Amino acid sequence: MTIKLTSDEALVLSHWLEKLQMADLSRVVDDPAVWAPIHRIAGTLDKALPELFAPY
Repeated sequence: MTIKLTSDEALVLSHWLEKLQMADLSRVVDDPAVWAPIHRIAGTLDKALPELFAPY
């Protein structure tokens, strides 16, 4: 499956997923089967957005 996002959309989604992952996922997403895809998408975005880890 392929999902196409603009760089801005990917950055916003990555930021939101990071906040989601830092929260208690069980309070936000009641189905643990959904957690693995959330982590996988977040990891894929992290790899696709090298500017997230670039020094200022």
